[in-house]
Amino acid sequence: MNVRPMLRQTEQIDVYKALVSALADNLLPTVAIGAAFLGVGLYAFSETGAVAALGITILGVVASVLKAVLILFHLRALAQGAPTLAVIKRFEAAHAVTTWCMAGLIGALCAFLFSLPTLSLHLVATALLFGYCAGLATRISVRPKIAMGAVILAAGVAIVAAMVFTQDARFLIGAVFVLFLVSAVETIAYLHRNACGLITMRLQMAQLARLDPLTSLSNRLGLQEAVEELPRDASGSIAVHTFDLDGFKAVNDQFGHAAGDRLLQALSERLRRLVGENDIVARVGGDEFVVLQPDLDGQSDPERLAQRIHRDLTEPYELGTDQPISVGLSLGYSIAPVRTASLDALLHEADAASYKVKRNGGGFRPHNAPPSGPGSARKNSAARAAASLAS
Repeated sequence: MNVRPMLRQTEQIDVYKALVSALADNLLPTVAIGAAFLGVGLYAFSETGAVAALGITILGVVASVLKAVLILFHLRALAQGAPTLAVIKRFEAAHAVTTWCMAGLIGALCAFLFSLPTLSLHLVATALLFGYCAGLATRISVRPKIAMGAVILAAGVAIVAAMVFTQDARFLIGAVFVLFLVSAVETIAYLHRNACGLITMRLQMAQLARLDPLTSLSNRLGLQEAVEELPRDASGSIAVHTFDLDGFKAVNDQFGHAAGDRLLQALSERLRRLVGENDIVARVGGDEFVVLQPDLDGQSDPERLAQRIHRDLTEPYELGTDQPISVGLSLGYSIAPVRTASLDALLHEADAASYKVKRNGGGFRPHNAPPSGPGSARKNSAARAAASLAS
């Protein structure tokens, strides 16, 4: 999924969220540039007594404080959990406004200092301008158009003032500033591309670490994280189904492991189509699967899903072998309130139920309940798989 954030940049939504979140990592640089702005402004006022220098300095300090407060709010929002996309966009817009205000005021102060004949004021203006633009290029490049706009605002007015008001080699000074401005813009674009690539790779690696490579279902780590992310203040219940395949070893022995892999992939596709939008499906072993139902409408939900899983997954599979392949299935499930749910406990209870039903020939049953389900299918699922292989 792509997102088109402010300023019409198209990025993967997870990459976009990570890049905007990085704007909250600039508290110390913001405080530092605010202090530098205050120092330069007060020095200019002490040297010139100009009210304009004092006014720009006061506005710059206010803008710096607002930027720091925004960063603190952003950090708090991130600490409270993943913000929604709408909240992230609002933070991005707020960062843009405060950054551009600060950049414009730095440009105004530097332009004012370049308009004066005092060389020491030119030096401190140059130091402030280069320090600020270097910080923008490295720390705000995660949002390149915010950074580029700020660099142009800060340096553009200062460049014009340097070319108009400085007497010695004024065009050379302006030309050097222009070259550094162009380099800063290119550096911002370069750092943004690198950041996007690194974040994309990091997200892909994190996703792969949570997926089973054969079936692309979640693995045990992905399942565990899905349970940990459940809202613990919810009042509902969750169910965990565990099952393995009866007769799967015979498939590998008769048709080969490649056919066994194709069977697992085809079965996983059927399983995906059976579960609800919010359900989590995981492969946790060779032929062992887990289904997590996180928001139950009633106690009948797990039983209906167990019935569908048993009915559909035990239907024959056409896998390019000389005959259809069938397997049996032994499924157990357990239910617990979301507030107190423990994945390990639910898995243990569901496994115990599946072992009991396996001893009765396959099928499904809940934890601490008598076997239930389609009787003939439950009793004969393993036998049907064996008969399919023997025929």
